[in-house]
Parts: sequence; C-alpha cells; structure tokens
Amino acid sequence: MHPFIQRMACMTLWLRGAAGGLLWLLCVSALEARGFDDLFDAVDDPFCSVTDLRLQHLAEQPTLLGDAGGRRTALGEQGVKVDASTTLFYQGVASGGNQEAFQFGGRNDYYITMDAHKLGLWEGLLIDLHGETRYGEDVFGQTGALSPSNTAMLFPMPGEDVTALTGFKLTQFLNENLAVFAGKINVVDGYLNPFAAGKGQTQFMNTAFVLPPIFGRTVPYSSLGAGFAVLHEQYPILSLMLVDPINQPTTSGFDNFFENGVSLFGELSIPVELAGRPGHQNVFFSWSNRDVSALDASAYIDTPTGPLPVLGRKNNSWSLMYAFDQYLYVDPCNPQRGWGVFGQWALSDGNPNPIRWTFTTGIGGSSPFDSRPLDTFGIGYYYFQNSTDLKNSLEPVMPVGNEHGVELFYNIGVTRWFHITPDIQWIEPTSETAETAVVVGLRTRIDF
Repeated sequence: MHPFIQRMACMTLWLRGAAGGLLWLLCVSALEARGFDDLFDAVDDPFCSVTDLRLQHLAEQPTLLGDAGGRRTALGEQGVKVDASTTLFYQGVASGGNQEAFQFGGRNDYYITMDAHKLGLWEGLLIDLHGETRYGEDVFGQTGALSPSNTAMLFPMPGEDVTALTGFKLTQFLNENLAVFAGKINVVDGYLNPFAAGKGQTQFMNTAFVLPPIFGRTVPYSSLGAGFAVLHEQYPILSLMLVDPINQPTTSGFDNFFENGVSLFGELSIPVELAGRPGHQNVFFSWSNRDVSALDASAYIDTPTGPLPVLGRKNNSWSLMYAFDQYLYVDPCNPQRGWGVFGQWALSDGNPNPIRWTFTTGIGGSSPFDSRPLDTFGIGYYYFQNSTDLKNSLEPVMPVGNEHGVELFYNIGVTRWFHITPDIQWIEPTSETAETAVVVGLRTRIDF
C-alpha cells in the first residue's frame, strides 16, 4: 500500500476514535450542565427519554451546551453574551513541496460581548473581547508557498503554543448609522465574506481565500487602534481605522505605541441585488509608513526563511483591492441557505510588499443537496504575481517565481454545533526549488 494511503487510513481511524470519545465526553458534560433532573420527565420509559428525546434535542440545538441550564439566558438578560469553540486539524503535504509530512494542531476561540447599558453604564456602548489559544504543529514552510495553507494556525502566533487576548474593542454607537471604536483591534474578525472568510475554521483553509495576504505588509492582525464605521440597516458600508503597524497579539502594545509609524485600513462595501439575490461590491485600501523590507515577517504570509540577502528598507507601502460576492441561488424555503460566486483582485507597491498583485475567484455556500441542510462547500483558485524586486534579490540563493493554487473543501454538518471538513489543495509554490504540493487535511470544529 502506498505510504500516503496508509497515512490517510490511520488518520481516519484515529480521528474517528478520538472524535467519538471526545463527542461522548462533551455530551455527558453538556447533559450535566443542563441538569439530569429533567431527563426523565414527560415519558414513561426513562431510557427512551435519554436516547430518543434528549439526544435529539442535543443534536438540534445550535451549540453543544445549549442554554447551559439557563445560564446563557441569565447572562443575556444582564447584557453578556459568551461563545466558545474548538477546532482541530490533521493536515500535511502528501506529495511535493519542501517536505512530505503530516501535522496535528488545534485552536480554541473565546468570545465575550457586553452591552454596557444593560450592565448599568450608558447606552450604545458595546465591549467585545476575543481570546485565542493555539497549540500543536502546522505545515508552514513545508509547501514552499507564500500563502499559508492553514489560516487558523497562524494566530495568535504561528509555531507557538500560546493563549492571548487578541481583541478588546470598545464600540460606541452615536446613532443607528454611525459608530466609533477603539482598543486592541483584531482586524480579521471584521473581515466579512459569505463564501470565503471564517478565519480558516469554517470555510476555506488557505489564506489566499480567507483574507487578503497582500495586506500583510501594511495591516497587522492584532494591534491598538481606533476608527469609525458608517452603517446601513446594521451593515457596515464604510469603515476606516488607524492602527499601530506592529502586530502584537500577545502583548498589550502600549510599550511601543505608534513608535514605528501608523497603518491605515479602509473599506467601502455596497450591498447589491442580482435578480433579487444578495451580493456585495467592495473596495479596500491600506497604507503604512512603517520601515520594512520585503522579507520582514508578515501576519498573513509564510515568509521565506534561511540564509537570505539583506534587502533595502522602505517606509511607504500601500495596497488596493476590489472584491465581490454574489449569491446565484437562494433556497426559497430557507433564505439562510444558498450558494454563489466570489472574487478578488488586489494590487500593491511591489516593494516592500513581496506580492505585486493577486487574483482569487471561486464558488461556495450551502450544499446543493437538500438532504444535507447543514453542509457547506467551496472550490477556489488563486494566483500571486510576486514582486520583481523580490525575485531579483532572491535569485542567487532561492529562485522564486509566481504562485497559484486550487482548494476544495466540503464541510459536513454532523449537528449544528459539530462539523467535519475534508480539504485538499494543489499549490504551485513561490519557491522554484519546491515541487507542486498536494496538501490534504481534515478539520473538526465544535461550538460550545
């Protein structure tokens, strides 16, 4: 048997056993949280009650813990909303790339939203917190590509077992159409796309689809800043933020607050309809005066490592992007289900940005199978035209070219709170010393 087939067979058996055990433990924990006292109500056969009624309800509720014995409702009445999730990955380079190996890792996300008015403060103030835990191994560096093949394992810091508070944002609504915000901004939390967002945890895994890597030179992942947003029917149509250009997900950021310049990031998003089906037309821009080179670490790029030449530094970097998403089908019986197309075209300065321009397109959304209402899918293609200056500078030690790739995923909704996603990627990497990489992965996610 081929070694790759052996690895995949072992992976499947291991994950099935681990997922089954984990699911059983979590189910027991959920039932304990809800309380066992009411398990045997309203039926004569207590065994049937547990197996048929409670487990059916457990499968249908949106999160594993449900209302957690009334605790979620009680917190909500006080203005506090709490959510958490855990996501596991088994992913590897099956062939090609720089190294053929599989890795296991995972992450936890913790969200708290507080309505200050319900907590006794003034009206219109929201407080959002986002904590993250990252652990295990990843495949970064194995593909030879600039675009990381697992976005979720980039944050808070790639290659580290770490827990951090990456978002602490205060938002004050001045009226129903205008809000101002400040704090430690998790920029990616605000990136919206119905078919290609989700930080690599619910849709595509490759960063080329999940968020624009071309902004990595000018926009940090988590940093101190402030901005405003103009809303129409609660949807942000115009936003602008000023943030510290240094990515500081694991520190407060106050020690060197704006000592290295500033970054500007803005978005214009226009809701549109095509034959009654929703979509968006978007324009993004970014600019930074931070002093950087094309090979400096970036939040969204798998920067080459090793003995590399020293490149000149510049303090003026910019990028522009046009993006769209458009539903082509919306379920007439359930407007929350549908599928459509998306695309992005982005341009940068080309130095100090290592990427000159990018193109991304794809199709995704809800499963076309009526019998699988919880499933989603996606197929996408991306292309990076890398900087000519980068190619010329690295030619003596690491020949590099342009990069393109394809990703396919199918997200299986076992329940509303438990998802399993097979994923495969074909990548022609930036490094010309690496062969075409085939990256295979399996992702599981549980919402608590």
